[in-house]
Amino acid sequence: MRTQLFFTLFLLFGIHCHAQELVGPDRVPLGTLASFEITPAQEASWHIVTPSLDTETYQVDTGSAKLYFASPIPGNYTVIAGIIIDGKPQLLVKTFINGEEDAKPIPVPPVSSLETWIKTQAPVLVKGKGFASESQLVAECFEQIVRRIDEGNIKTPQNAQTQLQITLTETLTLTSPTAVTDWMPFFAELSRRLETELGDNIDDLAAVKRVLQTVSGALKSFSALRVPIQNIDTPNNRGTQSRIFRNVLSN
Repeated sequence: MRTQLFFTLFLLFGIHCHAQELVGPDRVPLGTLASFEITPAQEASWHIVTPSLDTETYQVDTGSAKLYFASPIPGNYTVIAGIIIDGKPQLLVKTFINGEEDAKPIPVPPVSSLETWIKTQAPVLVKGKGFASESQLVAECFEQIVRRIDEGNIKTPQNAQTQLQITLTETLTLTSPTAVTDWMPFFAELSRRLETELGDNIDDLAAVKRVLQTVSGALKSFSALRVPIQNIDTPNNRGTQSRIFRNVLSN
């Protein structure tokens, strides 16, 4: 059985059932204005995953409680709303169709490589002032998983996913109160790109390792300063980390 998409990174921070709901149309007439909002009303960090590289498809109202969308490009779109519940970041997700159900998105020439895509899109998609330093921390998270694969502690793509989720979540949460939501748009688009990059090799651990190395190398290029991850895999806290990963290292 084919593994569910390994790199659905925008799900890594968890989508849980709660009182808030993301509401909006399931289908939008091509080129017309549609709105999406959270009920009960709540401020959110918004993003749309589009069938092209065009990111100018939506605007958010001044209170950050509603998103307004319009685009002449048909296809499936996904609205992502990042909210805070009980002090923890959560995501609400809704997919809708722009245009006719069987409409095909307008072909967009692909970027030359995954590395080039990251170098051009990450600075645009990450919404935060700490991008340069945070990119080094995120790169280190990917490098940690590569090392664990090399050491034989990770034997399956599913195990790699679990450990990547834990490492990214802890690292970004410790970095700043907004780092999780700041990186959500990049992770959402990266998910789509990596699905294409891996293709039929999505269950191949060697292929997964190669894309992890590519992501890490591209993110490290944003700053010559190498910033060590705090509270992750250091001599003073390896006992704590062992407990964190105890249930997933045996996969």
